[in-house]
Amino acid sequence: MDPKDHRLDSQQHRHFDHHRLDAWHIAFEATLEGDLISKAIPRGYGKLKDQLQRALHGAFTLTSEAAARTGADRACRFRWARAEANEAAAILEALAALGIADAARVERVLGLLWRLSAMLTRLALPKR
Repeated sequence: MDPKDHRLDSQQHRHFDHHRLDAWHIAFEATLEGDLISKAIPRGYGKLKDQLQRALHGAFTLTSEAAARTGADRACRFRWARAEANEAAAILEALAALGIADAARVERVLGLLWRLSAMLTRLALPKR
């Protein structure tokens, strides 16, 4: 599946709360792109690979879950998702610095995670 084709056609699919969030679409794209990086990590770096996958998946699933919640519970999930996105970014930075991952691909995912983190920061703020 091409990451750019993830937006759903309203005539063919049901829509869930998370589909309305731009943050969810960014998290989805970061998960797909980050998965390509994790699959290319060589043996010997299994812990970083596992943690990268967990952090990317955590950011994605917590963003999805938060969309269906309200109040403080919603804000809490968005904060957790932001923490996961930041963890994934830190791992990607380490992989690039170690020369384990393609720098251009890492930069692309870091850009997505930066946007996601900014969006989640805003979503986690209390409503005024």
